Amino acid sequence: MYKNMDKQYNDLGDYFVFNPRKISVEEFFGDLNTFKNMFQQAVKENQKRREAEEKMKRAKLAREKAEKEKEEKLKKNQLLDINAESDETGIMDGLLEALQTGAAFRRKRGPRQAANHRRAGHAVTNILAKELMQEDTPPASKLSNKKLKTEHKEEPTLEGAGSLEELLEDGPTRSH
Repeated sequence: MYKNMDKQYNDLGDYFVFNPRKISVEEFFGDLNTFKNMFQQAVKENQKRREAEEKMKRAKLAREKAEKEKEEKLKKNQLLDINAESDETGIMDGLLEALQTGAAFRRKRGPRQAANHRRAGHAVTNILAKELMQEDTPPASKLSNKKLKTEHKEEPTLEGAGSLEELLEDGPTRSH
């Protein structure tokens, strides 16, 4: 067994080009272990460097994209400003661009407007339900409701409105 090991160690010496009589087995395998550890460390460092480079590249692309979007937004605003002036050049270009981008179809609605629309829909539904429940009431009660409405010219409310028609007549007109 020792002869077999000695023969294989001599073959390793020939393969790695070192003199097996001058370098001990422990020294050779210690150097081999050191090389392996340093190689693994270098691979990890290279991996971290590559990841850092990729991260920087993504950040640069994101920054460029944000700048490009900002420029496009400024360009849109400039087109809108051109249209705001009484200068009639660029009107068709602005309209075509608004149609192509879909900006002409977007309506911005604030939280108050959305709440008012929900409230109005709820009021209409309640009035319709009230009308269905009170179909058998005499028209005189509707007349008294109209008198109450003319005395208090406020926002139309559910309590004061006898019917949907009254609510729509008394309510302020809204332009969209």
